[in-house]
Amino acid sequence: MAKVIDFCRRNLAWVLLILICIVFSFTSNNFFTVTNILNILNQNAYIIICTYGIALIMMSGGLDMAVGYQMSICGVVCAMMIINGVPIVIAGIFTIVMSVAFGALGTLLEQLLSLPRIFVSIGLSTVYQGVAYVITNSKTISGLPDSFKIIGQGTFLHPSLTWATIVMVICGLLMSFVMDRTYFGRYVFALGGNESAARLAGINVRRMKYAIGCIAGLFCGAGALILTSRVGAAAASTAAGTEITILTGVLVGGVSVRGGDGKIANCIAGVLIMGLLANGMQLAGLNTYYQYIAKGAIMLLVMWFDAFQIKRRALAANKRKEENVGGGMRG
Repeated sequence: MAKVIDFCRRNLAWVLLILICIVFSFTSNNFFTVTNILNILNQNAYIIICTYGIALIMMSGGLDMAVGYQMSICGVVCAMMIINGVPIVIAGIFTIVMSVAFGALGTLLEQLLSLPRIFVSIGLSTVYQGVAYVITNSKTISGLPDSFKIIGQGTFLHPSLTWATIVMVICGLLMSFVMDRTYFGRYVFALGGNESAARLAGINVRRMKYAIGCIAGLFCGAGALILTSRVGAAAASTAAGTEITILTGVLVGGVSVRGGDGKIANCIAGVLIMGLLANGMQLAGLNTYYQYIAKGAIMLLVMWFDAFQIKRRALAANKRKEENVGGGMRG
């Protein structure tokens, strides 16, 4: 029994995902179908791809809230370039490079201003929002060619299986391997566990933070391309609010706000929980406002649970320290 409880605690996101699937399968006959499940994956592919980067930042002890408007401005720039005759490949590459530069900019400001990443990202998010509205003049950019829409709408083997979902799976497998099997992954967890100890251990903390920021920017740019091509248009507010879904999904996936641990697979499950809730509640006839309530409640719950876990571990550590001190004195 203890092993079952331990397994459920370590894989809480997947357990919740299965339970939600079971519940919604009784509320709607259309929920548990291949087409609907693939549609959920397609709708959340760009979010999950962005999650890989944000999870990396959170595992290293940071928190980035700029991803929503960073995606928006990347999508807007890409759409404007394509509408003005720039080849799709060039526009796509420029968009991803620009997003990588944004990731590096966040790290640079974090270093220069000696501020936590979350405060830098909030400021940058507002800047990105303003720039996006200025360059679009608050208008939606539409009329993108079908050749560009293939990125987010093109299918493979099954009419509901998109290339975006395939890219999401491949990137997820790659990131899981990197975090579980390479020194880079160990260094990321070391930063989140104790940055000072990581520096004393010989890890180049500054270089690692830039690498993490650039990788997060890479995934954000890829997500922006997929979202823009899937929607077939771009606007300054297209991806606004995405950061809340990602943050909640990563927290549900077991990544602590303090960093130092976590698994990519569990983060994927956490984001899918948000997607399943939206889809299941919609099929059950509940409007968007109830979805906001559910997501907000889940976010508060997982943050409380994370704080509870941190407090419990601290108490256990203090207890062990007292026992060791007491044993030493008796010796």
